[in-house]
Amino acid sequence: MEFAFTPEQEAFRRAVVAFCRREIEPIAARCDERGEYPLHLFPTMGRLGYLGVKFPVEYGGAGEGNVTYAILAEELGRASAGIALGIYVHVALALTAISVFGTPAQKERYLRPGIAGEKIGAWSFAEASAGSDPAAIVTRAEKVDGGYRISGTKLFTTNGPFADFVVLTASTLPGQGIKGLSLLIVDRDTPGFTVARRIETMGMRAAQTAELCFDGCVVPREALLGEEHRGAAAA
Repeated sequence: MEFAFTPEQEAFRRAVVAFCRREIEPIAARCDERGEYPLHLFPTMGRLGYLGVKFPVEYGGAGEGNVTYAILAEELGRASAGIALGIYVHVALALTAISVFGTPAQKERYLRPGIAGEKIGAWSFAEASAGSDPAAIVTRAEKVDGGYRISGTKLFTTNGPFADFVVLTASTLPGQGIKGLSLLIVDRDTPGFTVARRIETMGMRAAQTAELCFDGCVVPREALLGEEHRGAAAA
């Protein structure tokens, strides 16, 4: 089976290559050495339309789909794996979850500014006892009047030190394993939500990862992303 990029996709690839040579390659080694993420790239890539290539036009995206996004991801990774990881978590995890499962109000609040690079997202899944095993997640999201009270700790959250919001996996039915998980969106300024510490990594150090703590962090019912108790399937 033969495959080739369309002329438009090839033109996009060339534009991204030029962007990477101009904006990323000159700073890639320094960012890795110092463990620094170039946050200015989010609004810059937003203005260029790069963060929204795979998202609907009605929310500021280009509607080009996953092949065009894969071209972007490949060229960013060629220039700097660490910098590419921060963009990947923002676009392919946080914004994609909101694009697929979000309400119109959630898309206006997070997807549109995320595409513009005005808000940065993170994906908060792993825990001390639950790396890639969702059944072992112990972070709780207990129902309270008008919303949920979140209690728990997340590890290795890429973009965690600077994200404006996180998409969080938490148990809304304790004892039910993956059958009781839900996704919730938590804003950085929510009381009880803190960045406990930056976690140093051996490689890809430009991508900043953190331990996040949720200490009785109350979010409104509108923070639920997708169906309640269906978060494992969504994730």
